[in-house]
Amino acid sequence: MKIDIALEPVFSADELAELGKLAEINGIHSIWVTNDPQARDLFMLYSRLAAVTNRIRLGVMAVSPMEVHPIKLSASLQTLNEMSGGRAAIVVGAGGAILANTRIDLSRRVRAVRECVEILQEAGADKPLNYDGELYPVWNYRMPWAVDPRPDILVGANVDQMLRMSARRADGIHMSDMPLPLVPGALKKAGGALDKHGRSTDGFEFNNFWAFHVKRDRAAAEFEARSRLVLRGMLKELYIDPFLDPAEVKLVRDKMPSFYRAFNEMTDEIDDVPEAIVETLIENLTLTASEAELDDRLKVLEEFADAGLTHITLGLHDDPADTIRLIGERVIPHFNAY
Repeated sequence: MKIDIALEPVFSADELAELGKLAEINGIHSIWVTNDPQARDLFMLYSRLAAVTNRIRLGVMAVSPMEVHPIKLSASLQTLNEMSGGRAAIVVGAGGAILANTRIDLSRRVRAVRECVEILQEAGADKPLNYDGELYPVWNYRMPWAVDPRPDILVGANVDQMLRMSARRADGIHMSDMPLPLVPGALKKAGGALDKHGRSTDGFEFNNFWAFHVKRDRAAAEFEARSRLVLRGMLKELYIDPFLDPAEVKLVRDKMPSFYRAFNEMTDEIDDVPEAIVETLIENLTLTASEAELDDRLKVLEEFADAGLTHITLGLHDDPADTIRLIGERVIPHFNAY
């Protein structure tokens, strides 16, 4: 299982270049930055990082065709791929952060993502693309300057329809905050769809974003995990059903304003939610530990690998440089030998 990292979209081009160089030195396979319409343009940010690295994959996650037309997205992705010598990657998603700032019609989101993936896969230097899409018809579209290898194109998929659709053309799936009990079933659905379409699981990427809160002391790790807890799949029923009973699930959903307040105010106090529930959420939706506890907690990542993940993307928050070094020293050697 390869180790990727994901960064919040808060860094300048210079800062991202330094973090990316550090990640490459420490043996990390891919660096992903989460897409946010209020943040800097990620493709432009990556241009500096592409120039100062040689190996690490440069990924943008997740971009919706409902915020950027597929041919424009294709041009941006292929430009990054050219600048990085074939190291670009993207996760195509259905909505994501754009939903916080605008209203878009999600009624045909699976179709929109599928057509976007097919356009990104087929557009290139070889011949003009003529694509008879229902939502995104394209004709006489060609990029004679595009380079090989082409970018890796993944789909942000956690539920049935998107998982099965991804198997038609994508290079992999990138789940997000998918708790361990749900991973085998998700991979089985994707694998069955791959088989149906005559595709092998060999070379198909199974990735999952997983929050990684590891600090020198447990209190700092707990603070980071609690203040960001609302981000874990926005605590939807899908993600918390496997380890909370129905009454606890209802309480979490009823108390969502408390989780949002903790995030907006960057506090570890989550009002009116029993401590036992908060601890259960952290235990099952994150890897939270002190540095001294990390070796024991790596068992969680081993279980993800045993379930069939080919990659895991560790989501970093505060002090990412320190965490990147820790991953290089303690996590990657563990999985190189696992």
